Amino acid sequence: MRIIMLFVAAIVITSASAYAQALAPQSSTCFPISTKGQVVVTKADGNTLKDTLLCMGRDKVVLANAGEFSLDSVRQITKPRDPVWDGFVKGASVGLVILAFCLPDCPGELIARTTIGYGVLGAVIDAAQGNETTIFKRGPAPSLAWRIRF
Repeated sequence: MRIIMLFVAAIVITSASAYAQALAPQSSTCFPISTKGQVVVTKADGNTLKDTLLCMGRDKVVLANAGEFSLDSVRQITKPRDPVWDGFVKGASVGLVILAFCLPDCPGELIARTTIGYGVLGAVIDAAQGNETTIFKRGPAPSLAWRIRF
C-alpha cells in the first residue's frame, strides 16, 4: 500500500509542472477547409494561383503561401483532378499482387501482360472519371433589367 501511495505521489508531483498550452483563438470569420493537396484559385482578373487552402470565410480566403485574399477578388476555387498515370499505377499494383501469390511458379509473360492490362484498365477508368471538385464559384452579379415589348 505504501508503494502505491508513493507511486501516485510521484506521478502527481512530476505532472504538476506540465501545463496545457493555450492556442490562439481562431477567427470566427474564417473556417478551416479540409482539402488534401493544392487547389487552383482563379482570381477575378484571370490570374491563377496553385496553393494550399487553409480556411475560407464569408469575406476572405486564406492560402498557405500567398496569404489572405478578399473573396470579392476570387472567381473560382477548384481542386484539380489527379493525373491519369495515378490510375495506371493503381491498376498495375493489382497485377503485381497476383505475382506475390504465385511467385515461384509464375510465367513472366503472364505477369507482364496481367500487370500492363490492369494498368491500362486503371488508367482508362481514371481518365473517364471526372473528379475535379469545385470548392467555390462566384455566380453572376445580380442585375436588374427592363424589357418593353410592343
